[in-house]
Amino acid sequence: MASLPGGHLSDRRTSAHSLVVGTAAFLVAYLLFAGAGASVGVLLVGFVLSGVGIGFVETAEAAAVAALAPEPVRGSAFGLLAGAQSLGNFAASAVAGLLWTLVSATAAFLWLALWMAVALVAFAMTRTRADQPERAT
Repeated sequence: MASLPGGHLSDRRTSAHSLVVGTAAFLVAYLLFAGAGASVGVLLVGFVLSGVGIGFVETAEAAAVAALAPEPVRGSAFGLLAGAQSLGNFAASAVAGLLWTLVSATAAFLWLALWMAVALVAFAMTRTRADQPERAT
């Protein structure tokens, strides 16, 4: 359900906007999971935000590949995206699983939230640099 509004945002603005919204949704979801305890209501909101996050992020990634990859290698570009997603998901799950097992569930979700915050800062820095006019040298 979140993919449609994510795609609509990408169409009306840019895929970067959808990526930022999705990443922010993941950040809030992970923070909720870190502090939810046994609160079903908080967990429900976290799961909804996780769904929003994946709907927006995956739509943004696919839109970016479709827009940026040259047609002769577009299929390979989508394959590279899928491979990068798989490797990233595996690595994030492995680290989060280790933290969950060795430290706590809260530590695992705080670790994931930290990386979402880092991603948001990186997006903001990239956007700021892209918006600045070039200087004559």
